[in-house]
Amino acid sequence: MGDRQPTDMAVGEQQQSWDASQYEAALARLESLQEQLDGLRASIPSLAAPLLRPHVSRAQMFAEIKKSALQTTDDLRSFREDWMSEQTQQLLVRSRTSLEEDGDLKKGDSVARYGWAPS
Repeated sequence: MGDRQPTDMAVGEQQQSWDASQYEAALARLESLQEQLDGLRASIPSLAAPLLRPHVSRAQMFAEIKKSALQTTDDLRSFREDWMSEQTQQLLVRSRTSLEEDGDLKKGDSVARYGWAPS
């Protein structure tokens, strides 16, 4: 036990069996991350949209692009913080370990893809 790294202990401790509420919380977290990614997909079109509108003054175009860029920056920062959070990283480690132990992903076919995150 003395030669184990602290990170190894954390992973080992984390691999204890989960109850239904822990699985639901993990699915909600993943769904929330997916929703954030879906929102980020609209970033480039929202930045380009003012450029495509005819009869828009340069000042108005600049203001719209700036507003969109600031919103995108905030959204990206929020996603990065959520992705890099300890909770998400532990979930990803647990997922990788679980996949290595049992690579049969067919069990997940019966799990709903959406509806886990609070609205």
